[in-house]
Amino acid sequence: MSLANKYRPQTFDEIIGQEHVTEILKAQMKSNKQQHHNFLLFWPRGTGKTTAARIIAKAINCLNLQDGNPCNKCINCQTINEGKTLDYIEIDAASHTGVDNIREEILDKASYPPASLKKKIYVIDEVHMLSKGAFNALLKTIEEPRNNVCFILATTELHKVPETIISRCQVFNFKKVNNQEMTKHLENICTQEGLKHSHTALEVISKISEGCVRDAVKYVDQVSVLGDVNEEHITKFLGVAPESMIENFLQLIKEGDKTKIFTQIDDIHNQGVDLHNFAKQVLMYMDQHFLEDIDFLSQVSEAFTEIISNIRYYPYPTIVYKIAINKHLDWIKNEGWRIKNEKNKEENLRSKVQDLKPTTPASTDQSQPTTSETKLEDQTQPDNDDLLQQILDSLEEGSFKNNLQDQIVIEEVTDAKVKIIAINKIAEMMLKKPENITIIQKVFSETLGRDVMLEVKFENKENYFARKLW
Repeated sequence: MSLANKYRPQTFDEIIGQEHVTEILKAQMKSNKQQHHNFLLFWPRGTGKTTAARIIAKAINCLNLQDGNPCNKCINCQTINEGKTLDYIEIDAASHTGVDNIREEILDKASYPPASLKKKIYVIDEVHMLSKGAFNALLKTIEEPRNNVCFILATTELHKVPETIISRCQVFNFKKVNNQEMTKHLENICTQEGLKHSHTALEVISKISEGCVRDAVKYVDQVSVLGDVNEEHITKFLGVAPESMIENFLQLIKEGDKTKIFTQIDDIHNQGVDLHNFAKQVLMYMDQHFLEDIDFLSQVSEAFTEIISNIRYYPYPTIVYKIAINKHLDWIKNEGWRIKNEKNKEENLRSKVQDLKPTTPASTDQSQPTTSETKLEDQTQPDNDDLLQQILDSLEEGSFKNNLQDQIVIEEVTDAKVKIIAINKIAEMMLKKPENITIIQKVFSETLGRDVMLEVKFENKENYFARKLW
């Protein structure tokens, strides 16, 4: 048995990532009110729509509900699980599209009472595939169903379902499962199966499955044939690139050496990486790291969007990469030169400002400042540049630290406040996030030996240095 079937949820609580749906369904099953006759479950594939439909069918007919969940032990639950009842009917609309199919499968039989269950259940999967005539034939039965009949419709394309059908159903919107929940789910499966695995490998599978639980479990099943579920086997079996390969490739593009870039494209292809999936992986990576280098990643994203659009039409995918990247490479190289030039100008201005700083004569005044906003004259206090470097050195490596380096300056330090000028909009945005404010205020307070508040202002770097210079 495949892992996808073995670990298919049997209760609402086992469905992951759809709490907004399952909690309502559980409450409805527990209530004494008459349950709705028609359900419509829609959106992404592989997120549990058909599974939920089966669980609804069991819960409606269960003889011993457990907090809204089917018990899976009573005779009704067991007959549905084993497919031994004629009162539970699953229809694949993709192969039963015509009005005659609907009349034979549903209309002629729905009028008969259930043989063994409390309610007769019709599950119509991919219901959007029905023809207009089939929908019209189904409409009257759905509109006025018998008390002992329930319809559960599932679709990935809600816009193709007539409004007349939608309005007569209780509608539930499923969503893609996020990477964190998916990874946890895969870890549980690997643990129960005794599969050796790395957390990073399961994270890669979660990302490439794009919220589809069925695909994610299927990938684990496939890779486990090779033994451990690790990045090497994922690359070999699924043609998926590790994150380090993506980082190295983007760095080569940033450096702008065509020979190295094109050689790397050939190497990636020769390693068995699916270049169509690789382009999607690169775009996902750029989305996660977009704030770190907006101009560069914006331009590169255009190249990879072009690759994804054209790659299916070329028998040799490497040439699609080379054409698209070559087209955008001149801009990237010129932009890199501009950024480097601006950085040199900035360093020159910093040097001039440093040279113009007046030397402070030794003070003979022995009085101490008394207000919290008076500037500090303590001789043990490091100057602002040294203090800033101490703060940055104390931060963990990552995008937060990288976006502050050379992009902020300390304007003033007082007893209770540190005033910071951000000379880059991204640095300002990073500093104004509540979680980042908490981190850097804590580091300043620990370094200075007292509690201080952070005040952040933005000033264009040219204006800042010009103001300091003159």
